[in-house]
This record gives sequence, C-alpha cells and structure tokens, in this order.
Amino acid sequence: MNESVDPYELRARLHRIAAGQLRAAAAVLATKSMRQFTDAFNAGVTRDVAQHPDLAELNAQMDGFYGAGPVRPDEEPT
Repeated sequence: MNESVDPYELRARLHRIAAGQLRAAAAVLATKSMRQFTDAFNAGVTRDVAQHPDLAELNAQMDGFYGAGPVRPDEEPT
C-alpha cells in the first residue's frame, strides 16, 4: 500500500515542527530574561535599603515583629 504524501500536509507538518522548536526557544529566552530581571530587581532593592538607613531600620523592625519568614500554623506560639 503505497500512499502519496500530500504536499500541503507535508508543509503543514513541517510548519508545526518549526513552531514547536520556536516555542521551546522562546520559553528558554523568557526564562533567562525573567531570571536576569529578578536578579537586577533584587540587587536594586538591596542597594536602596542599604542607601537609606530608615528603610534598613524599618526592615529590621519588621523582621523583629513579624519574624524572618513565614510561620507554619503548627509552629505558631500559643
């Protein structure tokens, strides 16, 4: 059973393959860009807090009042 391949179907199949490859490449670039953005944002926030003593003091007060991180419900003081 020798079936001939429809050229339009072959072209559509090749376009779907290329679209999948480009989608994967775009995801990699977006991930890298978001990582660079968050690194730059965190560096900027750290620099701002270090340059403004009032913000650094407020940050220390907030950590002292609320704690350094989230508390699980079973760890809450009673």
